[in-house]
Amino acid sequence: MMSTPTQTQRKEVFIVPRWAGAPHDDWYPWLGEQLQAVATEDGFDYQVHTLPMPAWDLPVIERAVRYLQEVLPAHKLNSNVYLVGHSVGCLAILHYLATIAKANPKAPQIGGVLCVAGWFSVDSPWQEVLDWMHAPIDYEAARRLIPKDKLIVLLSDDDPYTSGYQNNEQLWVERLHSQVSILPGRQHFSAQLDFDVRDAVRDLAGAISAPVLG
Repeated sequence: MMSTPTQTQRKEVFIVPRWAGAPHDDWYPWLGEQLQAVATEDGFDYQVHTLPMPAWDLPVIERAVRYLQEVLPAHKLNSNVYLVGHSVGCLAILHYLATIAKANPKAPQIGGVLCVAGWFSVDSPWQEVLDWMHAPIDYEAARRLIPKDKLIVLLSDDDPYTSGYQNNEQLWVERLHSQVSILPGRQHFSAQLDFDVRDAVRDLAGAISAPVLG
């Protein structure tokens, strides 16, 4: 008779979508299905929550941070919580973490953060994008809640919104000491499936240790 573990560690994964993105878009539903498919192999109970961000057709920083604080107040943070941001969702996560860290000096670190197609500037911004680009972030405060080597960034060498991906890569490293991988031909990572995203989450969770190719 095969023995089964008496207790499976739960991993809570929260996805913050791209600009105008909803829970059913892009690779978000697929990621949840994939993590469920490898849960037994990884020895984890993955719980994936794709967040229906408020008024996300025109995202507003303060509204996004307030919503994330409602979903994940400081007392719910722990080492089994993982945040996955896509595009502007990455900045929303940084603003949220910085706000939590400054208001709660004793807040515990989370398990890790994955930023997919994360940007600090885009090629042709309109006013609402400029609001996000110019808003200051306390990177040091945000980084306090992320363990060392647990901030992974995936960028593409042909993202139509950020032709200067090398500059974005440099800023992710300088500002947040991120582990950045440049993947070829992925545009804005808006496909319906993405195994690099899945494996980056598994890497953060401690299920695999193979580096993401970049």
